[in-house]
Amino acid sequence: MNKILLAFALLFTFGICEIGAQNVDSLKARQSELKNQISSLESELKSTTAMIPPAFGWRYDFSGTVGFSLSSLDNWTNSPNPNSVTSSIQASLTGRANLREEKYFWRNTAQLNLGWQKLDLKRDDVEDESKYQPTVDVLQVTSLFGYRLTPKISLSALAEFRTRVIDNAFDPAFLDLGIGATWIPNENLVVTVHPLNYNFIFASDESQFESSLGAKLLVDYTQDIIEGVRLRSNLTGFMSYEDMDELSNFTWTTGINFTAFKGIGVGIEYALRWNKQETRLLEDDIQQYFLIGLSYSL
Repeated sequence: MNKILLAFALLFTFGICEIGAQNVDSLKARQSELKNQISSLESELKSTTAMIPPAFGWRYDFSGTVGFSLSSLDNWTNSPNPNSVTSSIQASLTGRANLREEKYFWRNTAQLNLGWQKLDLKRDDVEDESKYQPTVDVLQVTSLFGYRLTPKISLSALAEFRTRVIDNAFDPAFLDLGIGATWIPNENLVVTVHPLNYNFIFASDESQFESSLGAKLLVDYTQDIIEGVRLRSNLTGFMSYEDMDELSNFTWTTGINFTAFKGIGVGIEYALRWNKQETRLLEDDIQQYFLIGLSYSL
C-alpha cells in the first residue's frame, strides 16, 4: 500500500513540474509576442506623429556655446615665450524666430560669433601693454519669407546681412537680396535656391570690394540625433554671374550640442568660409574657426 501511495506521489509531483515548465514556456512565448506588438506600435506611432503638421504660429529657439582657455608658463624653455600667460575666450550665439502659417512662412535667424585672445609676457624690464585682441568677429542675420505653392515647395524672398561688430564695425558689410524657390521636405531641412540675387558690399575702401549679381544657395539642417544630442548645420553661398572665381563666396557652419542638465551641456562648433574679397592680402583663401565649450539651449 505504501509503495502505491509513493508512486502516486511521484507521479503527482512530476505532473506539477511538467505543468509548471509548460506554463513558463507559454509565458515566455507570450512575453515575446507582446514585445513584438509594442515594437510595431512604437514604429507606427513614430511614423504617424511625423505625418502630423506642426502647429501654426511663432516658434522660438536659442542656443549658445562659450569656450575659455588659460595657460601659464614659468621658465618653460621649450616655448618661444618661456614666461607668459595666454588666455582666450570665444562665444557663439544663435537665435531663431520662425512663423508658420497654412499659406506662408517667415524664418528669421541671428548668429553672433565673437572671440578674443591675450598674450601677457611676464617680464620686469618691459611695461605690460598686453590686451585682448579680437579673433573671431561675425554677425549674421537671415530673413526668409515664403509663399506655399505646395506643402513642400514655396516661392521665396531672402535677405541676408553679414558684418563684424568689434574691429572696424560694419566695414565691410555684406547684404544679399534675392528671390527664387524654397524646398522644405520636413521640419529639419530647408533648401533655398535663388537664381536672382544681388550681393551688395558696403566698405570704406570701395576698391577692395565689388558688388555683383548672381545666384544664392541656403541650406539649413537641424536634427536631434538622440535624446540630448542635437546637430545643426548651415550652408550659405553666393555664385557671382560676373566673376565666379573672384566675387563668389560661401560659409559653412556646423555645430553639435550635448545637453546634460536643463539645457546645459557641451557644445562643439566648426566654421569654414571662402571669400577672396576678404582674403586678398592673405596667402590662403580659406577661413575657419573651431570652438568647444559649455553650451546652453532653449
